[in-house]
Amino acid sequence: MAHRLLNWDVLAYMEFYHLRSFVVVAQTGNLTLAAKQLYTTPPAVSAHIKALEEELQVPLFVRTSKGMSLTEKGELLLKKAQKTLDSAFDLVNAAASSQDEIVGTFRLALNQKPAQLEIPRLIENLLHSAPGIRLQIHPMSTGKTIEAIRSEEIDGGFVYGEVPSDFVSVKVKSQRITTIAPYGFSPDVPIEKRRWITMGYYCPFDDFLKSKLGDEFNAITSSDDDATRLELVKSGLGLSFYEFEDAQAHTQNKEVVVIPDLDFEAELNFVVPKNKAHSPIAKAVMQEICAVWQIA
Repeated sequence: MAHRLLNWDVLAYMEFYHLRSFVVVAQTGNLTLAAKQLYTTPPAVSAHIKALEEELQVPLFVRTSKGMSLTEKGELLLKKAQKTLDSAFDLVNAAASSQDEIVGTFRLALNQKPAQLEIPRLIENLLHSAPGIRLQIHPMSTGKTIEAIRSEEIDGGFVYGEVPSDFVSVKVKSQRITTIAPYGFSPDVPIEKRRWITMGYYCPFDDFLKSKLGDEFNAITSSDDDATRLELVKSGLGLSFYEFEDAQAHTQNKEVVVIPDLDFEAELNFVVPKNKAHSPIAKAVMQEICAVWQIA
């Protein structure tokens, strides 16, 4: 094939909606999901991908019954396409005279259920104040959120505990954390001798547990997924930390019991990287989060 296959400079001359379709399909791995996010139809998105492949003369996706996955050339294009789109949005946003003219996607990491973080209200607010901003939601633990923001896979998110120095943050709330145990739990064995299911992957909950029980507590497994930890506790494997409100709901259903001995308050913050905090999109999202949570 011609050297043109490696000449990604042609991106500058392509239709931006083709590139945007390509990026969203790469992120979702599915034409239907991508079409919903782009407010168009699967055939239209497919046509955009086909136009890109014909322009570059290289296959960008492997199409299977399970969806679409990037080829090696597709992976290369994704990084450059995202940068091209970001640059274009930055140019538009720099010229915007008001918030309702800002356009772009904000990739938002959540470490609680959307309702607990007032995400439906946040989206409604953005639809009115900055309709050009689209939120892309990613459930993610604190440690993974920090890592993903630093690697520029995520634009901002909610995290527990101390905020690193390379981030800007606003405190959203103090979250009560409690301990859940299997239903029918017997208090005969001291809590420090019990088996624990920890969060793992840099979690301030685990640091608190170590400060209370010491480094030698019996951690038998870990998961940063709340539903997984709940199921493991229900099965009788051990104890785990859990958000208090969710734990209470599961006690009412007689799935687990709550042990308040180690209860503590964890600070929940919304964070963005310092080097992106003054971008129009980040500022708009931060402003609406402050409005939703009534932060001065």
